[in-house]
Amino acid sequence: MALESAKFVIIGAGLAGMATAYQLALRGESGVIVLEKEQFPGMHSSGRNAAMIRQVVGDRDILKLAKRGAEFFNGRAEGWQSPPPFQRSGSLLVASGKAWQKLLADAEAARKAGVEFQQWDPAQIEKSVPCTKGGKLEGGIFCPGDGVTDTDGLINGYYQAAKARGVSLLTECEVSAVMVENGRLKGVETSRGFIRGGTVVNAGGPWASKVAGLAGALKIEFTPLRRHLYYTGPLEWASQDWPYVWDTANEVYFRPESAGLLLSPCDESPARPAIPIVDPAVEETLAAKLAVSFPALLEVPVARAWAGLRTFAPDRKFVIGWDPIVKGFYWVAGLGGHGVTTSPAVGELAAGELCSGKGKSGSPFLPSRFL
Repeated sequence: MALESAKFVIIGAGLAGMATAYQLALRGESGVIVLEKEQFPGMHSSGRNAAMIRQVVGDRDILKLAKRGAEFFNGRAEGWQSPPPFQRSGSLLVASGKAWQKLLADAEAARKAGVEFQQWDPAQIEKSVPCTKGGKLEGGIFCPGDGVTDTDGLINGYYQAAKARGVSLLTECEVSAVMVENGRLKGVETSRGFIRGGTVVNAGGPWASKVAGLAGALKIEFTPLRRHLYYTGPLEWASQDWPYVWDTANEVYFRPESAGLLLSPCDESPARPAIPIVDPAVEETLAAKLAVSFPALLEVPVARAWAGLRTFAPDRKFVIGWDPIVKGFYWVAGLGGHGVTTSPAVGELAAGELCSGKGKSGSPFLPSRFL
């Protein structure tokens, strides 16, 4: 006997899964169940990041989703009791050399897409954020519509709005099998019983490849990459009103956090799907990058360090769409480092296709590109 039956079974209660469930609920869909193997949603990739909203990005396809995501954070969310958690402190992307020319090109593409920004020279950068003094910076792009969210609050906001419209969340519920007959989905076997469902959404994050394997769906080798974050503890001189500052040439950033600063050397190392272990050696990488980009921060203390995962498809583009092999199997995976910013738009895109039963022809995110 089936534990439950559902029209849509979403595997994974991170940003991708909960945003999709929220958007399905807004469209009046009933019979939506989200399955999460952990005790709480967002315990892995979704909940262990810097929670920054960024619109000026290099990928032109992701740019469109990022802009739509920023509109969500800067407005009111339908069905939410309060606006999405968001500190509109802005972003300041800085660079030098060839990276500065690329940043200018990315900013121009963002401008054409409707993103507002200002171009700053080194003097204005230092005046606005004094601890950038001495860095190898040729210029900066300040985007006032960017900022920082609370990832836990964001996921919970999606869930509460979806729950009010009938969406169910089952935690500590691990999927062990995806049942397929004659190329069509029948349901999923879980640690809490069988759930009958005609459509399964793969929002498994670092486990997306495993979930697809259970269904016999298209084989896509996702790679979880570990990235470290460092919190300084309170600093008297660190203004919490500063924008986050990201050197795109040297790939290192910092942002205000809890009366201090949060820093990352933007490191990438392959890791297995789990809460990643901190590598003490990466702190040396951070110091080397700070020495070039933000030498004034070289002596800041490290009160706490942790790491999170960013999961990518082989071409580092999102994978969103219907599986070309198994009918009823839908992908929302590989959001990499853009999940926080784009989750509102990704949920809209996925829910629209799930409701219609059709995919968007020519979409750059289609799983079929890996056939």
